[in-house]
Amino acid sequence: MRSLSFIVLIIAALWIVGCQEKLPVELASEQSAAALEVKVLPAIDSTLIVDASVDTSGVLQAEEQAYPATLLVSGVKTDFGTYRSTFSYSRILFNDTKHPITNTDPQVNQSNQASAKVIGYQGLDVGNAKVNSVDLPKTFRPMRTWSSVVPGQNAGKTYLLVDQDNVPIPNFTYAAGQRYQFVVDGKNAVSTFTREIDSPDEITVLEPKAGSILFRTEDIHLTWDGKRGEQLRLLISSFDAKSNVPVKPLLQLSIEEGANSIIIPAKVLQSVQTNSDGRYLLSFISSNRVTTTVPGYDGNVLVQAASIHNVLLWLK
Repeated sequence: MRSLSFIVLIIAALWIVGCQEKLPVELASEQSAAALEVKVLPAIDSTLIVDASVDTSGVLQAEEQAYPATLLVSGVKTDFGTYRSTFSYSRILFNDTKHPITNTDPQVNQSNQASAKVIGYQGLDVGNAKVNSVDLPKTFRPMRTWSSVVPGQNAGKTYLLVDQDNVPIPNFTYAAGQRYQFVVDGKNAVSTFTREIDSPDEITVLEPKAGSILFRTEDIHLTWDGKRGEQLRLLISSFDAKSNVPVKPLLQLSIEEGANSIIIPAKVLQSVQTNSDGRYLLSFISSNRVTTTVPGYDGNVLVQAASIHNVLLWLK
């Protein structure tokens, strides 16, 4: 692998809660200084309703807030060191911003003592939906936040399809270089619409291997296989299997250039917040995205196809 020499300038006070801070990375080589952009991500708001974490959806919590509606399809593989989980995932979600859910709603807070805060919105019923020729089942969203689940309650409707390797669904498996078409019949104010997105190549992380022990004092040599999509980013997340939502992103590295390899400098690793047992998830996300609107719905709609490879490892 070609050796790259990095000089990293880390600005002070990285972990100010709620701050999303760019860390400038200067490359002392022929590669552009824009090759790698590093951001400290805001702390997860554990009170908000969550449908899927970023290692599955490819969408950060802040992006879920920015796009009230999402049309997603992704191919996900996660390496745990001793085994690999693979599945295809597709979701249509339209948040009804006219019907907010607050933490004082009786279905959320039985004591009703908290001060009012919007934690999400009811999912909107937009009729029948398909991804390509496959029906996307309409289901109730669990009333789930990053810290709790409210049994017997729901947050409206969503459309969800998951094709796991041990439970195949005919005609639905994420494939690279495929055009995915979301077709919605429409209901209530939302009219019939069709939106399309092309999927990027499958991304596979070659190094580091799952189960590796990495050290904050050493650079990480990251290599991967597959042509990048329009957006390529690496997320470093804390991982706690006992948590309601195990994955909590801490750092985002946007890879702007590079021939399937990059070096993450040790000074960047030293800025990663420590957790209890040192386990972290590296989520390598290659995606194509389009922002659009649909007739009868107020708000931007994110359409995304993504190839996601998650690698669980230890950072000491």
